[in-house]
Amino acid sequence: MNITRNMIAFSENSVCCENCWLHNFTTNENCSSELLNKKTLNREEKKYNKGAYLIKSGVLVSGVYCIQKGTVKIFKKGIKNKDFIMWVAGKGDIIGLNSFINDEVYSFSASALSETSACFITSSDLQILLSKKPLAFVQLMKNVCDKINFVEQRITSISKKTIKQQFAEILITISKNNPDSDKNVVINYSVKDLANFVGTTKNYLYKILLEFTNKKILSINNRKFIISNMNALSLIATGADKLNK
Repeated sequence: MNITRNMIAFSENSVCCENCWLHNFTTNENCSSELLNKKTLNREEKKYNKGAYLIKSGVLVSGVYCIQKGTVKIFKKGIKNKDFIMWVAGKGDIIGLNSFINDEVYSFSASALSETSACFITSSDLQILLSKKPLAFVQLMKNVCDKINFVEQRITSISKKTIKQQFAEILITISKNNPDSDKNVVINYSVKDLANFVGTTKNYLYKILLEFTNKKILSINNRKFIISNMNALSLIATGADKLNK
């Protein structure tokens, strides 16, 4: 199974190590330049086109991916073979940790939502790194726990919130990765991916989008969603908008 069909090799000096989890294990101890050296870790630096797979479910674990640029959806196949998106990885996130720790096949798939740059570290090299730098293992476990907490929150939302509330919540979560907090937030995801994120159909999501645009909570331009009223979106996500009617 070839997962590198749409992969493009990096240039020699393209990786941004300051964004890597290896750069800083704690506030007091940075990773040494020796461990960050590409020859020591044998890191593979890759680029993926939109839609390309980094990982496919069922493939034997081979290592982890650190996202340098772009966004990647982590998903499983659900009812009627539809994608169920568990979370979206962005710059600095690591993909494949749970499979590496359990030494099993990948239990999920990961594909690029946008043009993506990633740094791949093999399982064998990562094991050597962890033996040399135990603090790195603590950092890895913290990363895994953060993702578990997020998925648990998603499950709670699915069981207690309406589709509209979940959708508003997801838009807020995605917007947190936008560094320009004073500007309107642009969501460059397809309607299909957003529908899969909240477990609904595109047709139903279109109805919610129409409501949001009529209320001027967001607008659509060139197939991109622009959030213009974050406060109103937050009220919907928490259910507090009902109290104001």
